[in-house]
Amino acid sequence: MHPGDRARISSSLTPSLLPAKTFLAVLFLLIGTPFLHAQDLTVDRHTPRAAFRSYLVNMVAYASTENQGTADSAIARAVRCINLAGIPVGLRDERGIEAARDLKSFLDRFEFVDLEEIPENYTGMRYVWRKPSAEAEVSLTMDADSLWHFSRKTVESLPALLELVRGHELVEGVEATIAPDTFSDWVRSHVPESLRTRAVYFENWHWIALVLIVIIGLLVERIVISLFSSWVLRLMRRGKTSSEFRLDRQLIKPLGIFAMALTWSLLLRPLDLPLQAATILFFATQFLIAASGVWAAYRLVDLIAGYFASLAERTESKFDDLLVPMIRRALKIIVIAFGLLFVADNLNIDITSLLAGLGIGGVAFALAAKDTVENLFGSLTVMFDKPFEIGDWVKVGDLEGSVEEVGFRSTRIRTFYNSQITMPNSRLVSAAVDNMGRRKYRRISAKLGVQYDTPPEKIDAFCEGIRELVRRHPYTRKDMYMVYFNEFADFSLNILLYVFHEAPDWPTELRERHRLFTDILRLAQRLGIAFAFPTQTVHIAGMPDGNSDTVPLPSAMQQTRDTASAHQAGPGVTATAGSAADLGRQEADALIREFWGDGVQPPVTFGDIASMAPARGVYESTENQNH
Repeated sequence: MHPGDRARISSSLTPSLLPAKTFLAVLFLLIGTPFLHAQDLTVDRHTPRAAFRSYLVNMVAYASTENQGTADSAIARAVRCINLAGIPVGLRDERGIEAARDLKSFLDRFEFVDLEEIPENYTGMRYVWRKPSAEAEVSLTMDADSLWHFSRKTVESLPALLELVRGHELVEGVEATIAPDTFSDWVRSHVPESLRTRAVYFENWHWIALVLIVIIGLLVERIVISLFSSWVLRLMRRGKTSSEFRLDRQLIKPLGIFAMALTWSLLLRPLDLPLQAATILFFATQFLIAASGVWAAYRLVDLIAGYFASLAERTESKFDDLLVPMIRRALKIIVIAFGLLFVADNLNIDITSLLAGLGIGGVAFALAAKDTVENLFGSLTVMFDKPFEIGDWVKVGDLEGSVEEVGFRSTRIRTFYNSQITMPNSRLVSAAVDNMGRRKYRRISAKLGVQYDTPPEKIDAFCEGIRELVRRHPYTRKDMYMVYFNEFADFSLNILLYVFHEAPDWPTELRERHRLFTDILRLAQRLGIAFAFPTQTVHIAGMPDGNSDTVPLPSAMQQTRDTASAHQAGPGVTATAGSAADLGRQEADALIREFWGDGVQPPVTFGDIASMAPARGVYESTENQNH
């Protein structure tokens, strides 16, 4: 529109006709009354004439008052007389004011408004006041509440209506009043005529402004990414997690897009673009803001969770290792839920009716989500009851394996044969959980079978030597172990080995069990103890000579399958039981000194090859390692 058209808003209610003068007197009376008293009187939309009158009265009050608060109230009441349903919610405040001003500017230059010709009682749903062209009209329509207002067609016709009266003077009897300029009015008054020329839908200065706005938005994106990256790095250094947690710039990219879209949205508003173009750009920027905001919040959850996960790895407790992933999933679900509502709201979708529809289907949804709710309670059981932690070996019914991950719906368990089982958390509410990972001790129960010809003194020495190995072993329980000759078996004398390991995990237990068993083999070699193999002795008896009815059998014959004869005999033990025990302890001590030293090998680490097998002769004491 013309630079001065929108600036001049004046009264169309000062004609020389008597009815109009009478109406003007009533108008001055209304304007002179206090605002709170006049508010209800100046917004009457029960008839087409009343709606037209309410609009004009409030526009006169807006243009003639010097009080900013009164002017804002007057223009707000005038906007209520215009149907803004075709304008996005986020644009209605400013576009409503622009529509009210544009309509008044057109009326002041098109025709004197005679309210008497507008019907007081109208039976139709749509009243056309004027139709200056085939594409443009000024009309009023009735809404669902039987109240009248200027139609959507009138709002859409405003650019064409203003174009019809461009350069026209005010009609006779209308007094011009200067209204506050907008930013676009100020720009139009300061740029050359060539920039005010409309080219390809927009004025030329609009195109220049759009290019500048795009460039500013891109600069803001770069600045936000740089500042946020620096802030995250400082946070990591303060938390001393820079070595464990690596910053991924892709996590911060959505924040830059969000800042860029927000900048575009704010800078586009003062340009006073045509309504159709402004609506399209508004939806585009709002969708970008909503989508990038949800994306940024989703990525921010990953960023924060990664930071706290790096802190959790440095703690001994495994509860935080379980808690961090669950909180991350919960926050992501919340972000997605609110993000969808946010996007819908910015796309002008009626969220109220959407939520009402969800409320109506809530019962059916609750029944369908019964298993999901049970799984949720199961995850809460894991969180608060803590029957197991990440990495524990558990048995739940017929399932057995190592806990890898706990979610809101299910728990993932890695089995012995390396398959992954997904178990619904609802089973944890009532099932018995056998947590093998919380065993303080891991039991070893074995029978050591020695040959029947082993002397008792050697058995005493062997048992005492094994006890000494247990006492000197770094991972065995020292207050509870049993090594005794326990059984006369079919082909061996069985010695019971009953001992517990304090190994922190199963691989370490297997390694230390291996070490103990090989030490027992070495001790047996030192003492000349031969382990028994399955043997069988067969006696064949013959029948005596005489008149007996029985048949004589050959003489007794023994057939023995015993491969132990190839075993080298050890030193003889002819001492008493006490000296035999001393001998066993001495041999065990010599064996330990020769092979192991006094240190403790650390637990198994699969990235460290040396820790996976007992390292002969390379143990160092824990104190030396600390130093």
